[in-house]
Amino acid sequence: MKIKRTEKLRQVIKNASNLGNVRIEAGWIHPGEKHADTKLTMAQLAQVMEYGAVIGKKTHIPPRPMLRMTGKLKVKEWVKEAAERTKDVLNGKQKDSDAYESLGALIADDIKGTMSNSALYAPNAPSTVKKKGKNTPLLDTLVLRGAVDYRSTKK
Repeated sequence: MKIKRTEKLRQVIKNASNLGNVRIEAGWIHPGEKHADTKLTMAQLAQVMEYGAVIGKKTHIPPRPMLRMTGKLKVKEWVKEAAERTKDVLNGKQKDSDAYESLGALIADDIKGTMSNSALYAPNAPSTVKKKGKNTPLLDTLVLRGAVDYRSTKK
């Protein structure tokens, strides 16, 4: 019985040592990925949407804080999910790489979900609504939303 417990403890220690060496990133993580309708990369366009911008004297893009809002709405859920995944890894029920993948996918999906709720954001300007025929901030083409991705990397 002592041998089994010792092996189990060794496995738990090994699993635990792997957990703290990974970073999960979610958002617009592909450097240089261009947005077809602008000269911006997806990450640059996301930054404009997140914080807003003033272009010239007439164009004002209000902030639509999709990342900050997602964090506020979901951080408790992410911490709970991370704790569950950690427990599963320590108990040998899940590989650490699978835990990272599931957490990254959850965060990316949550960002997309927050982006999909146009009611959370400042409405489009009347001129934009007239031009596009709808008032759906962040959802006109779904290209920016579709570019949300995640990755896990070792530190």
